[in-house]
Amino acid sequence: MATAVSGRWTRVRTLGCGASGAVVSLAADAASGALFAVKSAAAGAAGAEQLRREGAILSALRSPHVLPCLGFRAAADAGGECQLFLEFAPGGSLADVAARSGGGRLGERAVRAYAADVARGLAYLHGRALVHGDVKAANVVVGADGRAKLADFGCARSAAAGSARPLGGTPAFMAPEVARGEEQGPAADVWALGCTVLELATGRAPWGDLGDLLAAVHRIGYTDAAPEVPAWMSAEARDFLARCFARNPRDRWAAAEILEHPFLASAGKAEEVAAEWVSPKSTLDAALWESDSDDEGDVPESPARRIKELAGACSALPDWDSDEGDWIQVLDEQCQACDLVPTKEAAKEMAGEDKCQLPSEASETEVDSIDADAEGVDPECSVAVALLAAPSAEQQLVRCDDSRNIVLEQTDARSRDL
Repeated sequence: MATAVSGRWTRVRTLGCGASGAVVSLAADAASGALFAVKSAAAGAAGAEQLRREGAILSALRSPHVLPCLGFRAAADAGGECQLFLEFAPGGSLADVAARSGGGRLGERAVRAYAADVARGLAYLHGRALVHGDVKAANVVVGADGRAKLADFGCARSAAAGSARPLGGTPAFMAPEVARGEEQGPAADVWALGCTVLELATGRAPWGDLGDLLAAVHRIGYTDAAPEVPAWMSAEARDFLARCFARNPRDRWAAAEILEHPFLASAGKAEEVAAEWVSPKSTLDAALWESDSDDEGDVPESPARRIKELAGACSALPDWDSDEGDWIQVLDEQCQACDLVPTKEAAKEMAGEDKCQLPSEASETEVDSIDADAEGVDPECSVAVALLAAPSAEQQLVRCDDSRNIVLEQTDARSRDL
C-alpha cells in the first residue's frame, strides 16, 4: 500500500532517465525507512512541466494497475528541481522482466498474465476519459504484489474530442491514426497493448525490420500493413492481436472488451508468475546498493551509518594501518606451527627443499604453483605466510589453496590480509 513521504529522505541510487530528461531514483524515507521512487527535473526544464502534469493526473487515480503517486514538490527556486514521488516497483519494468528471462522474451503464460493487468489498467483509465498515450513494456512496472502497473504518464491526455494536447508516444507503438496525426483516443492504447504483447513474446519491438524511423511511421500510417505476428504463437494469441491491430480505430476492440477475449480471460494472475527479482524491504537492504548521489534534504546519516551505530560497542575494529600489536588472532592451533614471518630457510623447510624452489627476488608477474604434498606442509593450513625479499619492500605470499597446491603470490608488505 502506498504511504506518504515525510520531509526527510535520501536518494539511494539512480534507476533510469526519462525521454524528457527527468531522472528516476530509488529513495528511502528517513522516518519510516520505506522505499519509494522519485522522478526529478530541473526547474524551468521541459521535464518539470511534464512532471507537474503527470502528478496532477496520477493523484486523481486509484487502481491496483496504475502506479500510485505519493506526492509532488515544486522547485523552491529557479536553481532547484521539481520532484514527483511514486511508489517503488521492485520488479522493474516489463522490459526488465523480459531481459532477465532466458532469451530476452517471456513465455505465453507470463505474457497473458501481464497483458491482462495492462488491459485492466487501460479499462480503468478509459472509463475516466483518459488516454495513456505511450503504452510499451518500458512504461509498465511490476509492483511488490507482482501485478503489472501502468507508469510514466508523460504522454497522457484527455480522451475528450478536441483535446489541445499534441499527439505523442513511441513511433514503433503508434496506431495508424496517431502516425497520421489525426487522433489519439483509447483505441490507440489498445493498438499499443498489442505491440507490447509482441514485444514481450518476441523480445523486440514491432517493425524491427525497419531501421529508419520515418519509414516505420510511413508504413504504420499510410499502408495496410500490421505488425508481423509469429506463426508459433497460439491461435488465441493471434486472434487477440488481430483485434488489437484493426487499422480502423472504430473496428478495434475496447480495453473492456478485450478483457473478455479468451487470450486474457484464461490468463492467470500476474502475481502468480514466478518472480526473478529480489525486493529490498527497507533501508537495511537498500544500503547495500550503490548510491549515485548524496543525501537529500536534512537527512544527517546514510542507512549504512545507522547500521554501523546499531552495532554499538561491538563495532570497535583494530587499526589496520598500524604496526602495533592490536591485530586479532585468527589462526587455530593446527596452524600455530606456521611462522607468520619466517626466514627463507624456514619457508624452504616447511615447503620441502626438494620441491619448493623459491625466487631470490620478488617479481611483479611471477606466480608459481608448488606441490602441497611436500614434506612438512599441512594441506589443511590455509594461512598466508610472508617471505621477506630484501632489499625490495614487496613480499611473496605462500598459502595452501583449495586444490591443495601452495601458491606464491606477490603482495605489498603493508597490505597482508590473513
